[in-house]
Amino acid sequence: MAMTSSKVRTIDNKVLRALGLTEAMLCHLDGDSVASQLDYRCREARAWRASPIAGRGIVALWECGMVLDYFNPANGRFERCSLENIDEVWCSYASLQGGLAELFLDACEDEVDDAELRACVSLFGFHEVGRMLSEVDDPRIDYRRWRSAFGASCVECPGENA
Repeated sequence: MAMTSSKVRTIDNKVLRALGLTEAMLCHLDGDSVASQLDYRCREARAWRASPIAGRGIVALWECGMVLDYFNPANGRFERCSLENIDEVWCSYASLQGGLAELFLDACEDEVDDAELRACVSLFGFHEVGRMLSEVDDPRIDYRRWRSAFGASCVECPGENA
């Protein structure tokens, strides 16, 4: 007997919750926009199901166009790739915080207002927004080098799931 869509989504939400996604983020991914500034960058992952990556046992987190953020149980990492070239992992982090860093750096590059970003991060559980906002515009920092390393420097707070 096939599972209904709502049962599948409930199972998915249990897995996503166990990986550290907040209730607000789950609501956002279910279509209840709690952070309109991220509606484009953070959508329910759907397109990946038609991609060969679906056969790899990954846990899809969110999509932005053809870009997929996911958890890879094979290596225990949070990763990002293009669905057009799933063998090229763009970034890989030990913590959900690294994936959230990528999401919020993208939003920052989209010129989302700092106050709006701060409101979103409290809903989505990203802990490094203060550091991100202070460093992102620092003229003494080589932005490309800093950006490529920032996500890896974002780790879970003590007592949280890794």
